[in-house]
Amino acid sequence: MASAITKYFSQALGKQTVQEALKAGGWKIVLDGNLAETLIEHGPGGQLIGVDSNGNKYYEKKDAQVGRNRWVVYAGGQDWINQNSSTVPPEWHGWLHFISDENPANADIPKPMYALAAESHPTMTPGRYMPKGSWENPHRRSWKKVEAWTPPPAKGTH
Repeated sequence: MASAITKYFSQALGKQTVQEALKAGGWKIVLDGNLAETLIEHGPGGQLIGVDSNGNKYYEKKDAQVGRNRWVVYAGGQDWINQNSSTVPPEWHGWLHFISDENPANADIPKPMYALAAESHPTMTPGRYMPKGSWENPHRRSWKKVEAWTPPPAKGTH
């Protein structure tokens, strides 16, 4: 069992050995309980179902409890802080949450003509949306926030 865990741990972090994975920051997964659970509890015995365009790996363990038998290991497994669920494309989201049992890696799923490629949400990155007046927006407000009202002149007075 221990060798299966170390093998899966190394594969998920994209390293050849556990020592390389630990040197690359893999020890930090102990701090992140969700990633540690995925790598230790689910990982060994899970079958790789497919990889999406963002590099996320999808696994299934048929003999596990329903609802806990499908999971994703996000691309860049050693970058545990920036794990982002918004990188999961819609077709894989449907598979993960049992909306569809079709494997998106093998199925020819038609995409609407208006659909865009799934991208990571830019929150907490330099490319995020910052409205006018935001403290971190480089284009500061240069106009007055409040304009004083002056009443119109009364008719009949000079």
